Amino acid sequence: MRTYVHPLRSDGPMPIPPLSQSRHGDMACETLYLHKHVHRARVGKSEPAARGIEIHQVLSTYIDHLARTRRPTDLELLDGLVRGVGTEAREVLERFRDHHAFVPEKVLATELHIALDEEFQPIEGGNDHLQSAVYEGTLDLVMLDSLTEAEIDDWKSYYQVIDADTFQSKFYPLLLMCLNPSLERVKFVLEFVRYGASRSVEYTRKDLPWLKELAGRERVRQKKLHELATVGDCELKASPGRHCTWCPLLLKGCPVAETNPYSQMTAEERLRFALWLQEAEKQNTKVLKDFMVERGPVSYRDGNQTEYSADFVPVEKRFYPYREAATILDEWFRTHPGERGLRDKLTISGLSSGLKAEKRAELAQKLSDIAVVRVDTELRIGGKVKDRFRERG
Repeated sequence: MRTYVHPLRSDGPMPIPPLSQSRHGDMACETLYLHKHVHRARVGKSEPAARGIEIHQVLSTYIDHLARTRRPTDLELLDGLVRGVGTEAREVLERFRDHHAFVPEKVLATELHIALDEEFQPIEGGNDHLQSAVYEGTLDLVMLDSLTEAEIDDWKSYYQVIDADTFQSKFYPLLLMCLNPSLERVKFVLEFVRYGASRSVEYTRKDLPWLKELAGRERVRQKKLHELATVGDCELKASPGRHCTWCPLLLKGCPVAETNPYSQMTAEERLRFALWLQEAEKQNTKVLKDFMVERGPVSYRDGNQTEYSADFVPVEKRFYPYREAATILDEWFRTHPGERGLRDKLTISGLSSGLKAEKRAELAQKLSDIAVVRVDTELRIGGKVKDRFRERG
């Protein structure tokens, strides 16, 4: 096994730690990774990290209890557990309280730790055996839908809802399918507890080859970072990104602090700057439109000879009247029984404003019973809601 010599210790070489979801996140910046996982500097828990730990502990205890007592819910116990956490974690868990019930028989485990060796074979035993681990992860909740299908739920207390298209969303199904050879399909679900929303993705055993290739490639990259520790005066890369928001080196120790946008302004200063940009863009666009109403398009060529233009462009928006469209669609589906997939995807828009009328209260109630609600988050900047600038994400 490849080893490295700890620069702050004198008791010999240590094994490279297994590749995990959290270490992979730190690998986005060489300086951050070496600080935490090579130099092993002590890093205090941030407020978001502390909140996440509290939420995970409560949910693990609660779901273990449900599985043990064969109950779908136990709100009295959950309320007691929630009373012992901090204010922010409590607010998140109160949302969880009324939106989740479980099938106890399906619960396989909570906080399931999985370790694999270099050949992606499971490692069992105590700490001595785990020293040979190359890949590892702790799965928040694993449920077995059948002998061949499983679901992994991962609790997130993020303020933003994101798609299940992350390294973790691929890595955890890989770990579980390697642990249990009988599984043919694994569904990975990001549960955004704060909103009662979720995003999911599924992988099958046919995906294992490229999932292993992905993990192996990231393991090679991890090893190269440890090799840097054996080089005397090597120049480490510092790459600004989302990881800077929790990096302990941001305020003191970041090698690119002078140009790192995450250290140039506080979050509050960024908001002030965004408000200024918003107003500046609004005024500039208004004046630009006034110039163009009668004069027509405006063009500009920069120093790289790239040309930009502003123009009023006609945009078609197509609508299908319900009465005529319903008749045509009914006939189509009657004569094309194989088009059920299309029928299941069709939705109706434009009802919300019409259903607000008091005389349609009964209709609104009936439609609310079949409504499919998808929760997204959007960045809102501004004071009053009607004046807010919105950005999806």
